[in-house]
Amino acid sequence: MGLTFLDLLNGGTEFQIDTEFNDHEGDEYFLDDDYGSADEDDERYKQLQTPWERTFDELRQEMDQINEHIYKRVTKAGVGESIPDSTRVVIEYNAFLEGESKPFDSTTLRDKPHRFVVGKDYVLLGLEQAVRTMRVSEEAQFVIAYQLMYGEIGCPPRIKPKADVLFVIRLISATPVGDGEALAKLNETERRTYATVKDKVTEIRQYARDCFQRNLVPNAIVKYLEAVNTLQTCQLKDEAEQAEQQKTLIALYTSLAVCYNRRDRPKDACRMVNELRRLCDVSKSAKILYQEGKALMSLGEYDRARKCLLRAQQLEPQDEIVQQVLKQLNDRSVKHQQEEKKIWSRAFGLAEKKEKQLSAEDTELLDNMKQTIQLFVEDVGSSTLPLPDGLTDRELTLMDQLASELNLKLNVHVTNNKKTYKLQK
Repeated sequence: MGLTFLDLLNGGTEFQIDTEFNDHEGDEYFLDDDYGSADEDDERYKQLQTPWERTFDELRQEMDQINEHIYKRVTKAGVGESIPDSTRVVIEYNAFLEGESKPFDSTTLRDKPHRFVVGKDYVLLGLEQAVRTMRVSEEAQFVIAYQLMYGEIGCPPRIKPKADVLFVIRLISATPVGDGEALAKLNETERRTYATVKDKVTEIRQYARDCFQRNLVPNAIVKYLEAVNTLQTCQLKDEAEQAEQQKTLIALYTSLAVCYNRRDRPKDACRMVNELRRLCDVSKSAKILYQEGKALMSLGEYDRARKCLLRAQQLEPQDEIVQQVLKQLNDRSVKHQQEEKKIWSRAFGLAEKKEKQLSAEDTELLDNMKQTIQLFVEDVGSSTLPLPDGLTDRELTLMDQLASELNLKLNVHVTNNKKTYKLQK
């Protein structure tokens, strides 16, 4: 949140710090980072040099006048519309004083883009008015008069009195923030009317997405769930509204699966995917399959996870994120098998040794095995544990007794006349 001079004059302010921000996670589904270029060092040097060495009055002659205090020159056109209120923007900028070759303020030097919500007085008025005229991906130069910057006094000793400023700005992204209380403001009659609810749900989704981008994921979950619950209880007047409601619910449940995976709550993510199965054919959605695969991998369901991710890769063969997670899955699966082999070798080694010493004392043997199985029981991320091949009938009998004692299930699966056994919580 920005800090204004008025806040300081009125007795101070309260700070709330977001966790690290990554704007390019705003898609709600996949990551897509692309800030740099092959010539980053050279570009960085150029950005830290003023693009104009003569007077600002001469520069204004080559610019378009926006208003009495702002002149603008576009160096790279953007896309979309200009920026309205309640939009979170992310910009890179370098600010120069007249006659100086180096910036006095620079996101390039900080190596981090600046973000703020338009219309909330989070930045100097001149900078906000300049950004309002821009479009996403646009790069532009602005000469902004001192009246909209640091005023007649300036900010000594760095900013002299009545100092105009040259800003070089790139608008990286612009995301509607939305009203997080949009649904709460509705009365009971309005909450039952789909035509009213759908517009408010759009506001809530924008707000939740903004929370997600700022890594305030629990806040996003609360708002997505609020939108789901409200949509499900409002009255639909025809099939068109039903189809629109279903489409929105699919987007909401998918976003919830993303959020739950981000919060390391894979069971809840799988629960969202099960809700999606009631609404659509998930086998045709790479986004949903990707989230289900991630959740299943966290739960130790490696075979099912691989099936989901391979299908997602089939639908989106060029997606590098799916490929990376598949590699992670394979690495984790191999490591799990190696650890499992060590665990069972140790477990049955202890069992065989105890059996020779105390052949009549199956209780002692079970205690030894129990210590090893307890590792699986205490692993909250695993729900099944495949048993090694080649177990004897006696070992299986003891394992069945142990499973019953620890409230586990010993399951057998037959494939091509071959039996495999698994412990399941």
